[in-house]
Amino acid sequence: MLSFAATVKAAPSLSLSFYKDNGYGMGNDINGLWTVNTHVSQDVSFVDFYVDDQLQLDDTSAPFSWSFNTSNYAEGLHAIKAVAYNSSNETATAVTERNFVGFPWGFIAEIIGVIAVGFAVALVVSVYRIKQAAKRKRAQMG
Repeated sequence: MLSFAATVKAAPSLSLSFYKDNGYGMGNDINGLWTVNTHVSQDVSFVDFYVDDQLQLDDTSAPFSWSFNTSNYAEGLHAIKAVAYNSSNETATAVTERNFVGFPWGFIAEIIGVIAVGFAVALVVSVYRIKQAAKRKRAQMG
């Protein structure tokens, strides 16, 4: 009978998700306070987080995550990368891009404008209906 032992090495697994702590996010545009959460295999011992290849955090405690504020970076497109390491120093890398934007004042102004126009139209219609009802009442009395 022939027997042998084999060692199987497997790189860790890693995926990312973003959580909006306090900010704005639409499509790829984000602003404010955000947290990058990792989903990793059990063999991961630490995760490094980068923005544009600049190390931001070396997290050695699971669950591995990194919180950041977009106002600490220039507006524009940024590569957010995480590298997970296992005890054998094997790695898994996940990279995504997000567009850091300023506060969407224009969008807020548009929403307020639409609400104001809707309110004005409702007010005009209400006044018209009240006047028409008063006119009908006077005609019935008269």
